[in-house]
Amino acid sequence: MRDRETIEIALEAAETGHLVMSTLHTIDASKTVERIIGVFPLADQQAIRTRLSKAFRYIVSQRLIPRKDGQGRIAAVEILKATMRTRDYVEKGEGEGKTLLDAMRDGNTDGMQHFDGIIEKYIREGLVDFETGMGFATNAGNLRLELADLPQTSMARTPAPASAAAPAKAEKRETEIEIER
Repeated sequence: MRDRETIEIALEAAETGHLVMSTLHTIDASKTVERIIGVFPLADQQAIRTRLSKAFRYIVSQRLIPRKDGQGRIAAVEILKATMRTRDYVEKGEGEGKTLLDAMRDGNTDGMQHFDGIIEKYIREGLVDFETGMGFATNAGNLRLELADLPQTSMARTPAPASAAAPAKAEKRETEIEIER
């Protein structure tokens, strides 16, 4: 959904009971809500907040993170589910201590999950390298604190063993990805 007209049509379809699935290029679920509301004029935004809070069921976001073993990428999925709390935050806006991220952190029993929680899980399971995970985290500082109990060897990149006796082979290089937020 790239423009106001398309978002309006999708919202109207959802309000009338149709299943609407769409893509929107945002970095996470709360930015998706901001983007949807932000395309409308200020005078209409509160009405759109109310309509969206009643119409949405789930907002799912994903980030594809390079695997530690170099065998492709693994999807980190963030899930925001419509609950009384999340609907309230969408309708009234987020505030101090009342954010959609807080609701997702507390909503594990409701089936919600947030990016940093999934990235932490992948790092602990050895699926994603520590530094790569930090690069894809929503809040790298907080994630680093959550992972403080990991042994230092798990946090450091393990260099490939160098052997002087082995013939020179083509070097396998890692691609470093930088995400601008």
